[in-house]
Amino acid sequence: MINEQLVWFIDGRYFYNTITLDKIITLATAHQQPLKIIIDVRVKSTERWYWHSINKDTSSVNKELATINTKKQDLLDALATKAIEAEVIVTQSADHITVINTELAKKNNSLLILEDTPPKKRHPLFQALTEINSPVLLLSNSPWKKPLNIIGAVDPLHENDRPAHIDDSIVKQLKAWHKALSAQWTLVHCCYISSVLYEYKNKVLLMHKEGLQEFAEQFLVKKTQYILLEGLPEEALKAFINKNNIDILCIGLVNRSMLDKLWVGSTTSHFLYEPPCDLLLIKQ
Repeated sequence: MINEQLVWFIDGRYFYNTITLDKIITLATAHQQPLKIIIDVRVKSTERWYWHSINKDTSSVNKELATINTKKQDLLDALATKAIEAEVIVTQSADHITVINTELAKKNNSLLILEDTPPKKRHPLFQALTEINSPVLLLSNSPWKKPLNIIGAVDPLHENDRPAHIDDSIVKQLKAWHKALSAQWTLVHCCYISSVLYEYKNKVLLMHKEGLQEFAEQFLVKKTQYILLEGLPEEALKAFINKNNIDILCIGLVNRSMLDKLWVGSTTSHFLYEPPCDLLLIKQ
């Protein structure tokens, strides 16, 4: 089992595409537990209630809600054909985080699933991902291959001031996906050597290599399942993902202050803006 509970959040404006549904069916089938679906209809049909009250015409709102209800039933029918049980929660609350976290808290180990959209069409929830109390799986519009191919980006030397337990959780997630979906997985660590340290390149690389090896041995990871990449993480990871046809990148999501973001930057923020594949975001 990947997680004790799978929670799928659907943006009522766009609902979902067929590739996302295929992935959900794959996950739910392996999960063998009821799927929880949260449909946000506020953005679609209720955020402009003031306009309808002024015009005394709610017909368009009713049509939008009727369309969503039809799509909801079509979704339940599609899941039923695959023998997947689902509980649907339709929400008009503007407090998306509270609605989601309330459902996530009902199980000790939950996973929130979101479909990605172009940045300008993204749901407001994307501005508050660090406030969600579970890992987040962000689904792109690229289909999964068989077997599923996942990499986990770790930082065993903690150079980026990231909590060590995030890397521990990444390894546990990779092993869980392997067990539930027979996914292939690899641990990846990136080492960027600035021009100032270039004369010490071999020593720096050796330090990172030994750090990764020690981390891998701690979690009984085979030598064939971890690799050290040279270069900036956002460039080296993207190149590795494209070359090896990776389906999912498992990466840490750290809640930094605005000052940290300005001075330190964030590989995860880079990938969130332009995902090279599906992202599995780990907070803890």
